[in-house]
Amino acid sequence: MKNSGNMRLRGATTGYFGINHWKTNAVLYCILLFASCGEGFGAPVFRTAHKKPGATVRHVMKDVSNNDVEIMDGDNSSEFSQRNGKKKNDFNKIDEEDKLVDANYIAESNLPTDLGTFRMRAYRHDESEQNRNPFTGNEPVVIYAPEHPLGTTSLENVPVRVHDQCLTSEVFGSYRCDCWDQFRMSLNYIKKNGGAIIYLQQEGRGIGLANKIHAYALQDGGMDTVEANLHLGFPEDMRKYGVIPSILKDLKVKSIKLMTNNPRKVHRLSSLGVIIEDIVPMVIDEANPHNKQYIETKVKRMNHQHFGTTLAKNDVFNNGVMLPKRRNTEGVQARDDGYCFGRESVEEAIAAMARGEMVVVVDDMNRENEGDLIMASDACTPEAMAKIIRYSSGVICVAMEGDRMDELDLPAMVSNNEDPKETAFSVTVDGTKDHGITTGISATDRSRTVQLLAKSSTTAKDLTRPGHIFPLRAKAGGVLERDGHTEATVDLSRLAGRGPCGVLCEIVSEENPTEMARLPELIRFCNKQKLVLTSIVDLQQYRRDTEENEK
Repeated sequence: MKNSGNMRLRGATTGYFGINHWKTNAVLYCILLFASCGEGFGAPVFRTAHKKPGATVRHVMKDVSNNDVEIMDGDNSSEFSQRNGKKKNDFNKIDEEDKLVDANYIAESNLPTDLGTFRMRAYRHDESEQNRNPFTGNEPVVIYAPEHPLGTTSLENVPVRVHDQCLTSEVFGSYRCDCWDQFRMSLNYIKKNGGAIIYLQQEGRGIGLANKIHAYALQDGGMDTVEANLHLGFPEDMRKYGVIPSILKDLKVKSIKLMTNNPRKVHRLSSLGVIIEDIVPMVIDEANPHNKQYIETKVKRMNHQHFGTTLAKNDVFNNGVMLPKRRNTEGVQARDDGYCFGRESVEEAIAAMARGEMVVVVDDMNRENEGDLIMASDACTPEAMAKIIRYSSGVICVAMEGDRMDELDLPAMVSNNEDPKETAFSVTVDGTKDHGITTGISATDRSRTVQLLAKSSTTAKDLTRPGHIFPLRAKAGGVLERDGHTEATVDLSRLAGRGPCGVLCEIVSEENPTEMARLPELIRFCNKQKLVLTSIVDLQQYRRDTEENEK
């Protein structure tokens, strides 16, 4: 059993590793070793003192024809952030394209470990810049047992584990996944039965170490591993296996028994021409409290197999102490630093609003627990209005400052506001016929009305009452005074450099049309529609941080 000390990782060049660990110097040595390799192989540490619960390898036969394997590649429509050095959607193309890549043999050496001596065979490949993922390395390594040599004669039905780098578990000793366990099981298996581990530098399912830590931060706030990748603008899985056929050819391996639980890997390798005659599951006996939700997500959302008994046991350590339960994934909750999705989510929302785009803002799970489509009123075209109407309740509101509403003669809808959230509705309005308004209900008419409300030249005489647009009076202090979508709309519009006037409307669930959309569905919705997602909690903390720095 591993020591239960805590480790904090910070993915920034000016950050730190605050480590409370039984072997601090060893871990720091591994960090320095990894850093010195540049894009190099984050080699696993063959630990003897760190033992996880016992695990077994269950050997089963399975038909791996295309008709028998269900593949779940996930929603590849997410928009990739410009900050990662690629144009939007380039990484979705990388995920879709898995082309053959030639591997060049470099060298081979002994690899002494506590499990015995292995042979380690290094390769390097040069993938075209167009198809290459900048977050992955280009130096695969093959590990095999010398008593079961490879590359001398032609072999069939060879056990092969295609293993993707996991620095956080294999070097840092993280409990958050089962990668180290599967790697250790694979070493034991090839020592006994022959075969090879092909180790690829594809950290975090291909998103790289810093992005993986960012995804972990989102998971700390309640997302699962798939939702976190999608929220960051990546496909759920960016790993590529085009180099595998070249390596197998060099090893004189004609067909393999693939050690995996992942049907996507089976599908990708088969599509590249690898002959898979058998599947050898790599399943740990028992999940721990830190990786159980991760394994559940792999099973439910990525169709990983053979985990039936793994998830059936209690979430306790051997000392009987139950660890704290994971945060509720159904809504927004602030982390210790005050953020939920992170400061970047607010900065991206501000930038999107400045470009005239709509964003999605979620409130606290203990408030309305709803997401609103929000955009600056002066940017709301008929097409944008039609989109808002399509995906929302249709009750189109415009958040405004109180002084401006007074100038436009927009009094409260009722003298005694009984709304439990104190939403400050005014009388409803349409633009007058002088501005081309007809019935007031069409997307074109409503977009003209909200644009009128945004114009500084508009007067009370330009509006008719009642109408089809619902102006809302925002508190002067914004989200720091009231944690509502009304205040978030005005704050974001102002921060984006536009007038303090914005359109907002609640998003209705597509999966359950009689209800409002909640966080898990909103994450999927934003990825499908290529919209920025942030929260009122994040906006509050952003304002605290930035306004404190301005003092």
